Amino acid sequence: MNQTGKITATVLNFRPEPSTRRRPIGQLKRGDIVKIISREGRWYKIQSGDKTGFIWGNFLTILDDQPFHQFLFEQEALRTHPLEPTEAIEIDPDFSRDEKQIAHTWNRFGGLIDKLSGEVDIDPGAALAVLVVESSGNGFSSDGHMIIRFENHKFLKYYGKKHPDIFKSHFKYDQNKRWQGHQFRKSPTGHWKSFHGKQSREWEVFNFARELNPPAAMLSISMGLPQIMGFNYAAIGYDSVGEMFDSLSNDVRFHILGLFDFIRGSGNISPMLQALQNGNFEQFASRYNGPGQAAKYGDWIDAKFETFNQIT
Repeated sequence: MNQTGKITATVLNFRPEPSTRRRPIGQLKRGDIVKIISREGRWYKIQSGDKTGFIWGNFLTILDDQPFHQFLFEQEALRTHPLEPTEAIEIDPDFSRDEKQIAHTWNRFGGLIDKLSGEVDIDPGAALAVLVVESSGNGFSSDGHMIIRFENHKFLKYYGKKHPDIFKSHFKYDQNKRWQGHQFRKSPTGHWKSFHGKQSREWEVFNFARELNPPAAMLSISMGLPQIMGFNYAAIGYDSVGEMFDSLSNDVRFHILGLFDFIRGSGNISPMLQALQNGNFEQFASRYNGPGQAAKYGDWIDAKFETFNQIT
């Protein structure tokens, strides 16, 4: 391979072999540029200075001569920018449900959305539409808990494969359409119940999974306003899924900053960002939500975007 990469973790161990069993031969820090020699699964063999070794690929971004930049959530000016817009949308009593939802979301978060949209050069209405589609414009429920969605098939990947009997006793889903048919039971002999669509049930399942394995449970949920999956923690600048969970649990600002960091990616341009800039919402959704339901999500985002333009 003839590529370079940059480190996205605060501190990353540099090992003599592609294994965590060997002691590190050094450490790299965020922003370090390294030469990529080869790849072995999720491990990369790299050269840094006069040392050659291996690093875990979750914290390496392949570069095409792109300069390193901070993640947006790390920038103090953006973390402290006003949430509310300078001009709110006046809500007409005759507004439809969708129009009211979009107006309320803009009036709560439009200031930061507008600022960040300028940073990455997209229409703020497009970013707003994504948030409304993903979480109806709510980052937290009325009881103060962050909005989440627990994905059984992801928990199988991160926990259930090593503990199949426990997993099968408590979790199941449609084997043909893995995002459907999610059910849970706390007792191995209890009745199976669906849980999507009600946050108290989502949290019941999540808390049960967290007792089994906290990191695996957090990797298996989508979080907050943008509903970013926990397994994407490194892509938005966090060193662990626990750090991402704690940050988003404490402040809705990090939901919005996380959305823009995820869309922008680690370089100057990403396929998701380019799709939004071009108004290609189906292409955007295929990367944000996955290809299985890209057309449906793309249509939803497009409809919210048009509604935002109509009422503004």
